[in-house]
This record gives sequence, C-alpha cells and structure tokens, in this order.
Amino acid sequence: MNRGKSMHGMAKARGCSHARLGNFCKMFSSVPSWAEDYGIGNRCEAEQVAAILGGAGGLMHDTGGSSPDSCIPAAYTFFAQFVDHDITLDTESELHGDVLADEAIAELPNLRTVSLDLDCVYGLGPEAMPFLFDQDQEGRLLVGNEHNIHDLPRNRDGRALIGDPRNDENLFVAQMHLLFLRFHNRRLAGRSFEDAQRDVRWHYQWLVWNDFLKRVCDPAIYDYVCREVAQGRYPKCEFKDTCGKLCMPVEFSVAAYRFGHTMVRSHYPANVDYPAIELFDERFGTLGFGPVPPELTVDWRFLLDVDPCQDYTLSKALDHLFADELIRLPDPVVGTASENDRSLAFRNLLRGYVLGLPSGQRVAHALRHKGYPLDDTVDLHFAEIDGWHCLEEDLRKKLAQHTPLFFYLMREAGVLGAGKHLGPVASAILLEVFGAVLLSCDTYLRQPCWQPDACLGGQNFTLAHMVRYVNAA
Repeated sequence: MNRGKSMHGMAKARGCSHARLGNFCKMFSSVPSWAEDYGIGNRCEAEQVAAILGGAGGLMHDTGGSSPDSCIPAAYTFFAQFVDHDITLDTESELHGDVLADEAIAELPNLRTVSLDLDCVYGLGPEAMPFLFDQDQEGRLLVGNEHNIHDLPRNRDGRALIGDPRNDENLFVAQMHLLFLRFHNRRLAGRSFEDAQRDVRWHYQWLVWNDFLKRVCDPAIYDYVCREVAQGRYPKCEFKDTCGKLCMPVEFSVAAYRFGHTMVRSHYPANVDYPAIELFDERFGTLGFGPVPPELTVDWRFLLDVDPCQDYTLSKALDHLFADELIRLPDPVVGTASENDRSLAFRNLLRGYVLGLPSGQRVAHALRHKGYPLDDTVDLHFAEIDGWHCLEEDLRKKLAQHTPLFFYLMREAGVLGAGKHLGPVASAILLEVFGAVLLSCDTYLRQPCWQPDACLGGQNFTLAHMVRYVNAA
C-alpha cells in the first residue's frame, strides 16, 4: 500500500504552503458562477449535482466502455499530465469547502511557474538543487538508479529525485519525465548548462504550441488564434495579479485543462512483453512513487507514432465519459475515501463549485464577445446522454441552461469535436492561457525566426521526433 501518496489534486500537500511562485485567478471575474445561476444554496446541494453527473453510476461513468478512440496517440495523455505539473499546483483549496470569493482565489498560491520553463525537471537549478544533477559532469541531469537504468534517479527509499514529485505518480508520466532528462543530457554536449536549458525549453514550448495543442484543439479556433498571434492581436483576455504578473486562471486549471482525464484508457501497453497493463495495478507496479521494474520500461513505439511499422495505442475519445478506473480510484491512490470522493469526475465538478466557475454557456458567451468565432448558443444534445431522461425534469432543465463548466467542455468535445479533439470553448481557454504564457515570457515565440533543430525535424518537430532523437543517443 502506498500510504500517504496521492495523485495531483487528491489531497493537500504538507509542508509547502508557505511557498509561492505565482497565484491563481479568474479569467472572467465579473461572470456569475454556474451554481449562482443554477440556484445552488449550499455545498450539500452542489455535491448532489456533482454526484449525479460525476459520481459512480453517474452520467459521466463509462460503465460499459462505450467511449471510442480518439485520433491522438496515447502518449499525449501523459504529455498533457507532464505539462500540467509544469505550470500548476494548488495545495490550498478545499475539495469540500464553501465557495471562495474572487479575492480569496487571487490569494491562492500556485507552486509552479506559469512560464513553461520545465521547473518540474530543472527544479531551482544545479546550485539550489544539486541532488538533481550529476556532480561529476557539470550540468548533466541524473538518470537511472541501481535497479533500472531506464528509470528516474531515486534515493535509497525509492523516492524519485526530480523537480516535481507528482511526475512519479504513475509509470507513464515517470517515463515521460525520464525522456526529458535524457533530452537535456543529449542537448548538453558542446553547450553550457544555461544554453542547453534554454534550447530544451524552447523545443518543449514548440512541442506544446505546434504539436500538442494543434492535435487537441478545434482546428478552426487554433487557426484563428495563430492568425491573431501573427497580427499581434493576442491574447484576448487579461489575467494578471496586482503586480502585473501572469496568474493561472481557474477556468483553465480546474476545468478546461482537465480534459486529459477523459483521454485515460483502462489499459495501456508498456512494451512488447506487457501489451496491456492497468494504470493503477499493484501487481504491475504501476501505482507510482516507487522504482519502475526493468521489465516495465516503456517502449514509446506502442504509445506514439514513432515507428511506421509499429501499431500504437490511441487515447480514449475526448468526451464526457470517464473510464471506470478514474471513477473508482483504488485505496492506494486515494486512501480511505467515500464512493464519490473516489471519482475524479466528481472531484473536478465539486472543485469547480468551490472555485466559483461560471457555466459553460456564460464562458462561451464571454469568449464570443472577445472575438472568438464560436457559437454560444450551440445545442450539445444533452437529451442523447445515457441516463439523461432518468433525471427529474426540473434538474434536466437547469443543467441544460446552466451547465457546470467542466461537464459542458467535455460534452462539447464529444459533440462538436466528435471525440477527436476539444470543442471551440475549451480550445479557446487553452490557447488563451498558453498563448499568454508564450507571448509574455522568454520563450521561443519571442525569438525572431527561431525554429527547432533540423536534426529534430525542423518545423515538423513532434514528440515522436524527440523520442527517436533520444533513443538514438
């Protein structure tokens, strides 16, 4: 049992509440919350709605495994998780708390930098965190351990020596982190640490904007944003704290960017000898926070378009349905918890209530007002959801008019994106935040004419190119 070990968002972190690298905030601070519009009177009523939608047996529970594949390679599920751990960490908000005022949200510390700077990999650098680095080779990040050279570096207790411990919470995100350690080490040859770090960061940022977001976002919204960026008319919203520093919008961190949860499958291939393992299975050692057995070293060819002669697994469709594993999270992941608290969908919805998120309809209208080419009156065909007609008529009417943002965005992906990519509202939120980050910090997007190394595919650089490059070392 991994007692005391929890997934991101599962429990409050201890001993780091004093730290502050940034803040959370509202993207649309003047917009009423969905609970306000709906008529929620207290948190008990909010929990009832969250359970109906996201609890065990709720509308979001894919009990029959009916959700199809997307067209996105499964590796991007874990890349999305890796990126999340690079830019957000909330240790203060309460899952079962009362609604926080905007002022209280603005005081919530974000323990990650909102700059896509890979602080989850580099920590605070070789001087402040020397335990991440090889002391015999300046600037080189540690990789491997005595049990498995294809694993993260670990101490004698098996704890990973990495910049963000959450990147060890499951087998596949741990191996994704290892990929970036090795990428840095190969780019270090002939460069100073600072030059290699900058080179890796810019390639990573390129991957986020030109590969990852292009795959997961609505194509029309993505193309619109790229045109606006080229014309210097982006971003459309402003989310900065009182010091003028970028803050992390909760519409992004608590709703839109949690789309990765719906991409999670029940089983994944690790390699040719283990073609189907569960994400949370003590038998296979996939629960995380411990050494990766050598036999479970991930072969990315089975999860990503690396080898044209090898079939690879796709992520689950982007829709409102969650795999059973995420609705019934096991004890080693959540500890002793109620049936509802075991559900990641329930948790996402309830956290949206606590942080005062607007309805999907309100956000769609606000984004259209900002100039986004989207329909804020679109029909998401709620009546076609299995179990919808089992709800009371008044409940159906309220949910259809004032839909919790997370549920709205996932339903939008299933209907307007056909499960292949996100819908326009979710895409706009993602692109707003990532666009603001890339246009306000020291990033590749602010470097005239910069593009990825030709040896990495140049302008065609993708995550698969990075895997090939690292594996060729």
